[in-house]
Amino acid sequence: MKKIILFSALSFLIFSCSKSHEGMTKATIKDYTGLDGCGMLIELENGDAIEPTNLTEFSSSVSISDSQKVWVKYHSISAASICMVGPIVQIDELEER
Repeated sequence: MKKIILFSALSFLIFSCSKSHEGMTKATIKDYTGLDGCGMLIELENGDAIEPTNLTEFSSSVSISDSQKVWVKYHSISAASICMVGPIVQIDELEER
């Protein structure tokens, strides 16, 4: 009986600590500052690039640097861009991978 309780408690701790990335996409932060009007962009796992308007808002929790692997959740917004590499988005969630 003690083994069952111990196993149950350990299982609960292990699974409750794992973060869910449901609705998030694997991505990598890329430095496009060499292109006119561009800065740090996010390249999605499928190779598409997105232009976040609020990337710096996450700098206290994520290292905003070239090649940083992240999980991202975002939505498209209507805005103009000089960079024109990808759609303009607003980040809802950003976490390091």
